[in-house]
Amino acid sequence: MQKPIKTPPRWMDRILEWYCSEYYLEEVQGDLHEWYAQSNQTPFRNFKYLINVIRYFSFERSKTFQNIIQHPQYLSMKSIIKITFRNLKKDKISASIRFSNLMIGIGVFMLALIYADYELNYDQFHTNSDNIYRMGQHTGGDKAWAAGPLGLGPFIQENIPDVKRVARFIPERNTWISHEDKKFYERNVFYADSSVFNMFSYEMIQGNPKTALKDPASIVITESMAKKYFGNEDPMGKRMQLLVDGDDVSIVTGVIKDVPDQSHLQFDFLRSIYAYGDEEYQRSWRNYFVYTYLETADNPDFDRIEHLIKEEFFDRYNVSEERKEKFKAVLTPIHKIHLYTDQEKDVADHGNVYTIYILLSIGTFVLIISCINFINITIIKGLDRSKEVGLRKTVGASRGSLITQFLSENMVLLILAGLGSLLLLILVEPSIQNFTGKQISLNFIVNPKIALVLLLIILGLQLLSGLYPAVLLSKFRPVEILNSSEKASPRFSRVGLTRKTLVILQFSLSLILIIGSVVVSNQMDYLRNKHLGFEKDQILLLKLNYSIRQKIETLGEMIEGLPGVNHHSISSSVPGYRIMMEGVNKPGDTESSASRILIVDENFIDTYNMEISTGENFTSTRNETEFVINESMAALVFPDRDPIGEQLVWEDTGRVVGVVKDFNFRSLHTSIEPLTMAKLPRDAYGYLSIQFNPQSVNEVLSGIGDISDELYPNLPDLEVEFLDSRFEELYQSENKLQVIVGIFCLMTIFLTISGVFGVASYNAHKKSKEIAVRKVLGASYPEMLWQLLQGFLYLLLIAICIGLPGAFILSKWWLRDFAYQTDIPVIMFVISALAMILIVLLTSGYISSKTARTNPAAILKDE
Repeated sequence: MQKPIKTPPRWMDRILEWYCSEYYLEEVQGDLHEWYAQSNQTPFRNFKYLINVIRYFSFERSKTFQNIIQHPQYLSMKSIIKITFRNLKKDKISASIRFSNLMIGIGVFMLALIYADYELNYDQFHTNSDNIYRMGQHTGGDKAWAAGPLGLGPFIQENIPDVKRVARFIPERNTWISHEDKKFYERNVFYADSSVFNMFSYEMIQGNPKTALKDPASIVITESMAKKYFGNEDPMGKRMQLLVDGDDVSIVTGVIKDVPDQSHLQFDFLRSIYAYGDEEYQRSWRNYFVYTYLETADNPDFDRIEHLIKEEFFDRYNVSEERKEKFKAVLTPIHKIHLYTDQEKDVADHGNVYTIYILLSIGTFVLIISCINFINITIIKGLDRSKEVGLRKTVGASRGSLITQFLSENMVLLILAGLGSLLLLILVEPSIQNFTGKQISLNFIVNPKIALVLLLIILGLQLLSGLYPAVLLSKFRPVEILNSSEKASPRFSRVGLTRKTLVILQFSLSLILIIGSVVVSNQMDYLRNKHLGFEKDQILLLKLNYSIRQKIETLGEMIEGLPGVNHHSISSSVPGYRIMMEGVNKPGDTESSASRILIVDENFIDTYNMEISTGENFTSTRNETEFVINESMAALVFPDRDPIGEQLVWEDTGRVVGVVKDFNFRSLHTSIEPLTMAKLPRDAYGYLSIQFNPQSVNEVLSGIGDISDELYPNLPDLEVEFLDSRFEELYQSENKLQVIVGIFCLMTIFLTISGVFGVASYNAHKKSKEIAVRKVLGASYPEMLWQLLQGFLYLLLIAICIGLPGAFILSKWWLRDFAYQTDIPVIMFVISALAMILIVLLTSGYISSKTARTNPAAILKDE
């Protein structure tokens, strides 16, 4: 009888031998063969043996893993990591300073870089963004105009071959919208051409992008608005009622994805522009209220585009030869609108490219300061290991191996700090999004670019902060290290000079940031506290539209009767919002003067507590056309005579009845412009202003709510706004900059303190024996303290001489954007310099004092 087979099929063993390393093969194969021999009666034992061969597979048993862990480079890296952590553990204070400095520096710099990248990539999501421009015009004033006439778009489309398509937008931002029983006040409603979806990359979820806005009754809504009004229902074909200038009904013909945050055009509803007027009106050139975008062909002839547009403007408006020379057609690339433009009547809320530069500079400063601390402490710790370097060279270590050792240790610390900065960014992401109002992703999992940026930063810091100390420390010769004192060695002297230079640079940058923080804070306090020439703190605003204006007389009377209301007024605009600009001239003059035009009633000046310098206010008893102008307008039009009683022409001829003192109706970035206030029919009015007693604000708000329910039962509650909040919005960018600079300033102070602490600890350690000998010989405590502190004071004085002029130049550069600037007093520089000296003295003084008070016997016991 044939004996049963005691060994498995050979091909199965070959599978095991293929993946299993020799280190585990004998043990694993022996166990499997033993099981196979004992299971000769088991059914399917060959199949079960194969399953066991596969089950034994693991990465740590594989040949690949064993080759890696036995490779000389792996063993070397393992040794380096062990040495790195041993050195870090041996000096926890130094390690924590280096780690925290790098983590904060990298984190702050990455945050500034991510924010800058977010802002600089506005409107880049459009696939053809390089060929999209917004059409504006410069007519000779201080600024170009972003808006243009309605007929400009059709003219460009039909007469300029370099333009592929045109899309127009008309804002109707504030209106009520209703669907069945749901009524909301919406702020982002626009009219647009049907070509908008061919030009811009707005993703259509439902509907046909080519026909969605063809019909005058059509409306396209965003995905979030579809859920808001229709829930889970299909919105297509549903009716929506818009209360803009009457009860307009629109049919939903499309749903698009929500407009990306990085778009200067933010809308929730797009109505067909053909609902705005008939064909003849679509080609009118009457007013500048339309935003015209055009998509050009590749390599367009911009000179020809500008020439054709200019010629049409000249023909339409009968422009004089003098004004022809001042006129320019302004084509702004769409991706530059957010940061690089400041145009009249712009529809977009802008950022500021200079703010981006400032944040990047501050982030770079913080990173440089943290790197200086890292380099200084690395050199200091390297000098403490100089004898180790000498001994290793003596026993045959090459300079290359030493450089590799130091660079590898540096890289380990950089990687740890980088991982810490990633965690820091994830933790602060909600706060950053809430603070900026932008959905900026700081999570490297969601935004992989962050990991790539971190890798580049680590590699860059490895070159900047790791290569120099590594090369420097590897240069020392054994005889120089083992037989010379630090002072006697020229190489040690050069190291000391480098270290001192870095400390001076650190102190200078820290001083610049401290002074910059104070200047920004002072300027913002100045803007908040400067009297604007009118009362803004007790004013409520109510935006008027067609539906509200139907009962405006009754509304005004009821509001005037509320307890706590002093005055109310109706006007076309209000301070803090854009006031239209048009030409005003004296009768018979061919050239008009540019003036802001504000249509008001007789209560406006009293409501805002403006001061009349000459003449009188409007009255309700006179029906003739009257004007009240500000002092700037009086000086412009009537420089040599009293304007009271003089005639002006704007839409109609009227006489000047009063002059008000100049007041700042715009932000303090700009100087006061000429202003003409006219009293005209109330159907042109857009705002109702309410002056109230601050103690009665709750009663006034409650009363407005009751009036809203009584007068407009079919509409949502009237929305009111505090005027002082609007003025805060005008300085939103500066307010955020103030907070950011303040936080970064505190970080800079922390980094400075930690850097001084590390260097002072080293100096105190190196001079401890000298101080002990001086103390034995009778030196006083102040003398010993001076010996330890004088080096820092000399470096600090040099840094102050560099930092103060730099801070002054940068402060003046930032303040140039404001027409009204706070002073930069000398005392502020003195106090900032003294604060810097105090920070350094307290930090280094603590270490120095501790060394000076140490018992000499404890220091000299090994001598």
